[in-house]
Amino acid sequence: MVLEKKNIDQIKKSIKKFNEFSLKEKASLTDSIEMLWLNAGIQKKKQDVKPVKGENEQILRIRQLLAAAWSEDLKD
Repeated sequence: MVLEKKNIDQIKKSIKKFNEFSLKEKASLTDSIEMLWLNAGIQKKKQDVKPVKGENEQILRIRQLLAAAWSEDLKD
């Protein structure tokens, strides 16, 4: 009888430990998936930057980059 109660307590502790471990693993996987998703979004938006010639073209490029950044901020 005492032996059975001890085994039941060990099983309960084991189940609780496994549950805690699975919750930690779930959180870790969720974080990994979010990071992969964000990285994929960045890679998708990434474009080749062409070298700029002249001051006017540099100013135009800066304006384009600012407009793109503002557009991204408005989406959020």
